Amino acid sequence: MSKKIGSILVLVILLVSACSPAGTSTPTAGPAGTKTPMPVPSATPGPSTTLKQDTLLYSGPGNADFDTTASLNAGATVTLLAMYGDFVQVNAVIDGQENTGFIWKEALSLLPSGLPELTADQVPLALFYQPQCSPGSYNSAQEAVTYLNTSNNYHDTESSSFPLVAPLKIEMSSMHVSGSNSAAIKVLGIPEQTTGDWWQGITRMDVGYSQGHYSIGIRDGRTDAIALFINLPLTTDQGIQIVFDQPEGKSIHILDGAGNEVQTVNLATSPELSLPDGLFPNGVVYIGTALGPQTSFTVKGLRIGEAPAGAWSEAQDGYYTQPGLAELAAAHHVTIGTEFLVGITPDPRYCRTMQREFNVAVLSEFSSPGIWLGPGQYDFSTIDQAVDYASQHGWRIRASHLIWGAPESLPAWLKNSNYSQDEYIQIMEQYIRDIVGRYKDRVQEWSIANEAIDRSFSSGADYWNDKIGPDYISLAFITARQADPEGVLIFNDYNNQSPQDDMKARIINKMYTTVKQLTAEGVPIDVVGMQMHLFMPWLNNSLPPQKADVVATMQKFASLGVRIYVTEMDVDLAKQPGSQVEKWTFEAGVYGDIMEACIESGVCDSFATWGISDASSWISCDSIGCLNEKNADPLMFDPSYAPKPAYFAVRDALLSDFTIVPTPTQ
Repeated sequence: MSKKIGSILVLVILLVSACSPAGTSTPTAGPAGTKTPMPVPSATPGPSTTLKQDTLLYSGPGNADFDTTASLNAGATVTLLAMYGDFVQVNAVIDGQENTGFIWKEALSLLPSGLPELTADQVPLALFYQPQCSPGSYNSAQEAVTYLNTSNNYHDTESSSFPLVAPLKIEMSSMHVSGSNSAAIKVLGIPEQTTGDWWQGITRMDVGYSQGHYSIGIRDGRTDAIALFINLPLTTDQGIQIVFDQPEGKSIHILDGAGNEVQTVNLATSPELSLPDGLFPNGVVYIGTALGPQTSFTVKGLRIGEAPAGAWSEAQDGYYTQPGLAELAAAHHVTIGTEFLVGITPDPRYCRTMQREFNVAVLSEFSSPGIWLGPGQYDFSTIDQAVDYASQHGWRIRASHLIWGAPESLPAWLKNSNYSQDEYIQIMEQYIRDIVGRYKDRVQEWSIANEAIDRSFSSGADYWNDKIGPDYISLAFITARQADPEGVLIFNDYNNQSPQDDMKARIINKMYTTVKQLTAEGVPIDVVGMQMHLFMPWLNNSLPPQKADVVATMQKFASLGVRIYVTEMDVDLAKQPGSQVEKWTFEAGVYGDIMEACIESGVCDSFATWGISDASSWISCDSIGCLNEKNADPLMFDPSYAPKPAYFAVRDALLSDFTIVPTPTQ
């Protein structure tokens, strides 16, 4: 999206979170990495007691909002400091080092009365934004994050929603802008529209830069202009705090870095604004950053969040009792991947889940029509951002997809072109050489000729087949191998996991015949990919694939000398009968069976879902390109990133012992 921001503020790049444990030398089952939480004042040391059960030490009072910093064994002695909700602040000596953190009160052998109660301003914020996890460049020594927009367009993004239980608080110690001087951190109660006028009905506040000072711009959704602009008397080399009075966001207090009040603004009664219900009328907040063209935006000490509830989350109980999926799967020589959305990374929940559970980042940016501007002409900015981030975090990268004949993946100039067959071959091969050549040292896996078999049964469904013919498949693989001799080349398709009905059997049989013919001709196909989008709304079949059939199908393809990946799994529950508990139990059975099939087959090297949380799945989201299916709940984590039964079913499968089914030969 590109949006004008008036003469001062601008557009954005996301934020939201916490992604790694703080200050401990003890390995834990929690998320990896580092973060700098707000300092927590420690109360005067109180009595000591022992733990009646194994437990975890958290960086703040919550097992859902905060990271684990250490594991503590039953019988360990801790010194009690203070209470906050369901948690007790304690000192614990670990490997000779004193650690301060929070543990669940029920883990204590004895909880004496009279412990002091911490107030909300004495505990870390439950963060909605974590610069360490954002797609910017983070300098831990300075606690600074720098966002770059190297394109000639405005760059505007925003997070998924966060429910507000307590008033929002925004802190930063400084900001610096160069280039267009148009940059801002934004918070929204009603997000920008993806169709029609982007500004219609939104509620948004930008904290930005104006002539060396902080500025605040508020939009109320009546026009595309900022309705209220405040140029603050605080220079951007100073600290600033913005504190809302209520979760609805009806009024704000603006303070300097030392906590001295600078200005108070009542948004609900301001004559310039039409915000009678506040900035967050629906009780949720979206967070982002906005950058003008060719702009660098550096923010130090940025924190956005609310006072924690201090409540123990039953949904998270037991989540950290085992290592993450990626670590468990390594014992079976299987990687765990997901469609990785760099725009959501500042969300602490997304960040910590990605780091803990997955080791393959599947980048759908390679399917974006916006990158291909013409023959030999590209805008790499979107792909560069995703590839750079994934590379920096050490994940294996899968390009999804290098060549895909779906109309939605093609730029308008190509769809409207009228070249000869030979010219289309040259255009496609040049594109492959250019893209693979640019990224081959960082991208390890390439999905090629995506859905070529499924789409071959429908006229006009595969652009490249229409323009070149079925030979485009072999041409694409051969060109990709020439450009990247070491890359894993994937022949990915849909409905090819089990011959449970005539349609799927037809796809499997044709794909088997095609792979057999092409590999016999020396075409370099390394992997057959099974998407595993199950129970899509346009399908009538409501029965899950049987594990034995999936194992047999995997081995059928593997007999041709290829390996198998599960590449895009999700389970659409929208049409499944029963209560949510019953539907989630059904979903868990499906996920567990597919993971078991992957392992038992002995030929499956990767298991990937198409997204992490139900909050951002393409099936359930309401943005352009989403199916907006209600109650679809297709992934392993719920909208709050709590693990669902499907997650534990996959984890249980990885913890089990398996007898590998022998693979038949041709």
